[in-house]
Amino acid sequence: MTTMWRRLAAVAAGLVLGAASLVSPGLVLPAQAATTDAKAASIAGLDEFGACMAGAGRGSLVFLIDQSGSLRQSDPDKARVTAGHYLADRLASFAQSAKVTLDVRVAGFAADYAAAGEWTAISEASSGAIKQTITQVGEDIKNFDTDYWNALEGARADLVGHDSSGCRAIAWFSDGAFDLDVRTSDSAKDQFGTDKGYAPGADLSTQEGTAAAEQAGVSDLCRPTGVVDQTRAAGITILGIGLNDGSADFSLMRRITEAAGKDVDGLERCGDQTQPVGEFYPVSDIDSLLMAFDSIAAAGTTVDTRNISICQAKACTQGEVAFVLDGALDEAHILASSSVDGLDAYLYRPGQDEPLVLSSRQTQERQDEGVTSRWITPRTLEISADAAHTPAWDGVWRLAFVDNAAASQGEEIQINLKLSSPAQLVWEDLSSTELRAGETVKDVQLRLYDRPDGAPVDPQRITGTLNATVTLQDAQGQQVTLFETDDAADLAGGHDITVPADLAPGAATMTRTITLTTPDATGVDGARVPGTTLSPTVVTEQVTLVPPLNFPTVAAALTFPLLEKETAATGTVGVSGPGCVWLDPGAVTLTGAPAEAGEVTISSSHSSAESCLEVADGATADLEVSLSTKDHANGSVTGSLEVSISPLGHADQARSTTVAFNGEMRRPLNVTTTSAAFVAALVLGIAVPILLLYLVKYLMARVPAGGLVIGRTVVEVPSDGQPPNVDLSSRDLKQLAVRKGTRELSTDGYVLRAHPGLAPTSVPQVRLDQPQAPSVSGSLEGQRGGHAVLPLSVRGNWVVVLDQPDSPRTVTLLVFSPSLERSDIDRITQDAAKRLPSRVATLAASNRGMKNEAAGANQPGPAAAQATVLPPPSAGASGFSTPMPPAGSSAVSPVPVPGTAPMPAPMPVPGPSAPAPGAAAPGAPVPGSASSLYGRSVPSAASASSSYGHVPSGPTASSAPTAGPTPAPDSPAPAGPPPLSFPLPGSQGSDSAGGPASAPPPPGQS
Repeated sequence: MTTMWRRLAAVAAGLVLGAASLVSPGLVLPAQAATTDAKAASIAGLDEFGACMAGAGRGSLVFLIDQSGSLRQSDPDKARVTAGHYLADRLASFAQSAKVTLDVRVAGFAADYAAAGEWTAISEASSGAIKQTITQVGEDIKNFDTDYWNALEGARADLVGHDSSGCRAIAWFSDGAFDLDVRTSDSAKDQFGTDKGYAPGADLSTQEGTAAAEQAGVSDLCRPTGVVDQTRAAGITILGIGLNDGSADFSLMRRITEAAGKDVDGLERCGDQTQPVGEFYPVSDIDSLLMAFDSIAAAGTTVDTRNISICQAKACTQGEVAFVLDGALDEAHILASSSVDGLDAYLYRPGQDEPLVLSSRQTQERQDEGVTSRWITPRTLEISADAAHTPAWDGVWRLAFVDNAAASQGEEIQINLKLSSPAQLVWEDLSSTELRAGETVKDVQLRLYDRPDGAPVDPQRITGTLNATVTLQDAQGQQVTLFETDDAADLAGGHDITVPADLAPGAATMTRTITLTTPDATGVDGARVPGTTLSPTVVTEQVTLVPPLNFPTVAAALTFPLLEKETAATGTVGVSGPGCVWLDPGAVTLTGAPAEAGEVTISSSHSSAESCLEVADGATADLEVSLSTKDHANGSVTGSLEVSISPLGHADQARSTTVAFNGEMRRPLNVTTTSAAFVAALVLGIAVPILLLYLVKYLMARVPAGGLVIGRTVVEVPSDGQPPNVDLSSRDLKQLAVRKGTRELSTDGYVLRAHPGLAPTSVPQVRLDQPQAPSVSGSLEGQRGGHAVLPLSVRGNWVVVLDQPDSPRTVTLLVFSPSLERSDIDRITQDAAKRLPSRVATLAASNRGMKNEAAGANQPGPAAAQATVLPPPSAGASGFSTPMPPAGSSAVSPVPVPGTAPMPAPMPVPGPSAPAPGAAAPGAPVPGSASSLYGRSVPSAASASSSYGHVPSGPTASSAPTAGPTPAPDSPAPAGPPPLSFPLPGSQGSDSAGGPASAPPPPGQS
């Protein structure tokens, strides 16, 4: 494992532990071992974030991950992903133990801010999905830009839009400086654009323009009221984790996180806002990143970070860290990391001489009587202890690390310790308590509670010592101590607490702190071990300081509506009487505003004592305040108003109260550009998938490779509808070898081709294209446009072709078998014999109808007026074809197929009662002709045979006179189409062979 792993582990540990101390106390080691890193022991930003969550019960954090291309070199092992998973697990554990709701969102950034997934309340149940999102974002590397402006502005807007608790933080991971790339190619210009909103006029297609944009971005981040000030003004704590491979410049990142409103450690300040102060964690490997994340995930805990010597070959006292636990704590967490592989950890529990040996060679998680341990990497160990499941809890615990090879002389290991106590100092009924400047609150009940939602703790259960304080800070920054005690007994009774009269009315922050120290204990050698002082448990809550009597009460905050289409908005400040309220024109402090917004103006029509808003006793009113900017922009306008208040008629007694304000700005969309982009995206979004679909269809339209046997024989179709006799001998079979997918099969003049189909959703099929005779298959669709269609596989199917025009009732049958096995061939021929008559009848009807139209079926004549016209057939659901009839049935009416010849006109037939005078009986053969399957007369032997497909000219049957003498038996046949060999749907009478008449169709069918 790399050194980066170890440092990432350290950061993770500190971040986790940092959150919990204000919600749950952390450890301060005994005085004799006090060499704690002062920086690690005091993390103001994390303290504030954790204390805020302890008071509000909820908070939000954006996990902001750099996705720039440089990570391929600086973090090739994706340590950011592994450490991110650890952070998610620790945050879930923290939220559960602290009884807070922590919403987490994962986002990436390169050229822009890109949130992934939705806001999720982190827990053991949801951490898996969050870790999956971390993996997706962490592995999605981009090729352009490391844009800090877009990253922080996007995270700020995301947090403000989601969280109303005010407890907000950004865990910001990056491996380098603010960096923009020159757009040299057309594709880069199209994808990433050639400008930045914060750098108007800078052309990113040139080196000079790109450098100017970078400078403008840095300037806008750190200018007074810039993006960083807007972020701090929203109460967002910025926690930076810099992945350092030795070449990165983190000066800007450190300025943003640490130099809040003042120069710090040689860093130029970034912005004017001093709170909340963030923290920067430089890491060079996964282990140090884990340690950093450990601090983040315990926001509010003062993480005790210790460096101790590694013992050589055996345990040693100089390499031990000792701490005392008692009933005031219910869990402990340890994260330790070194630069040495192959260590063993020796954990000594109270009263036990033999240690619990945790070897780095064991990579699986293990459970040992309430102690859970896991080597996250070969150099980073995590230990958790649970008081409820540990037999020996109270007393001295010791931890040492041993190098059995004795090859690490002088090396040290870094240890993060968090000891979690559930105790919190609670002001009972605070929400209903009126805090008025200059007055005393009687009988205040300050109690210790076992977690925020738990039961009160009897102070007599505290076996060690404690210190409890309550402080109050007004909106102008003045802080006073309202209560302090070192005696646990003081937390059993009531107290009278006076609010100083000089505090500014309005919004205020109350901070309650409890610091516990465990009792002294006796070590294994009999020596006294001092008790462990736990880091303070801190809870902050927002309260309102009420002004003196006869003064009006003003709301503590003002939120303006979103400025998007307009550059002006009006908000209201709630006022409760009695009294007078006004806003002086100069009583506005601006803490944040986008540079593009230009001049910002805030005003009210009630701008002086003479024009004040008067509110009677017991009444309420709204003080209207207007906000306007010169131009549209993206960002936030934040600041405070010093609103003047006075008793009615006593403007000379006026005093001020602070009202915080904020207003989000969003630049409106360019309608023309957006519409053009939408249309282009819509066209491409439809066209590209369809083109790809057609390409896939074309590539798929092949008869698959493999063996294929084609059989051909002539079949006589019985006139009575019975199955024909199909005799297919071995001489009629031809074996083909389809070596690869083919688009065409040919045998004895019969040509089958694969067709992808015109419709994008149609399935590719094989069609019999030659000969041009009508044909139908045994597949579901059967035929299309008079040509048999088959599935691409072909095998296992059959086709019947009406290509024997001079042999009435004779057809050609083609059989396609996967092999020469007789069982395969018989199965196909049996199916063909069973279903062939109905398929042939339907095909003959369709063919006859098309030829009638070609012959002029619509010629006028007397008979036409007296004929009964059949209704047209109903189209199937698709409108393309009608499903084939069941086997043995011919009651199917053909329907037109798109792209084929139009549907013939409805066929006139004699009425249902009897034939017209002088007409032949329905279905009777025409003298001098023979019945055929093709919808036309076949001349007698004495007549000349017409070629296939020829339709004799002359009037149709529908135009023949309905009265007149019946022709003599030997007289010439009248012109017109002969009756079909198979009954058409809806016809009556017998077929041409004298068979039984077909039944009339069911109602509603043609």
